[in-house]
Amino acid sequence: MNYSYLMGVKDITELKNNGFIVEEIDGNYGIKFEKDKSKFYEEFIIKNLEVGYWNEYLGDKIVFIFKFNDGSTKKYIYNKTNEEEILNLCCKFAECIFPSFKQMLEDNSFYAKNYFNKL
Repeated sequence: MNYSYLMGVKDITELKNNGFIVEEIDGNYGIKFEKDKSKFYEEFIIKNLEVGYWNEYLGDKIVFIFKFNDGSTKKYIYNKTNEEEILNLCCKFAECIFPSFKQMLEDNSFYAKNYFNKL
């Protein structure tokens, strides 16, 4: 199972209509989906994410997709060698300093409840 905390998307009807489990959380969404829906999810994010936002999903791998102000996107599959670059982009996009990559994800209550307690 994959888990994503989704912000910066106005309409998630397409996800609901394609079997994604969606939980509303303070105007944002907790998304759960099977591994075989990863490609569909990534394409949805690239198409629907507002500029200046990023989205990640956690499962067998951790994938980040950033949408820059010019509308371009960049995808990262997390590994130790790109951790600092991903964290720096998250800090820049969120306009705050996260204490660490791990802490940034663990502090998200949706991930804490659904992902980290299953490891």
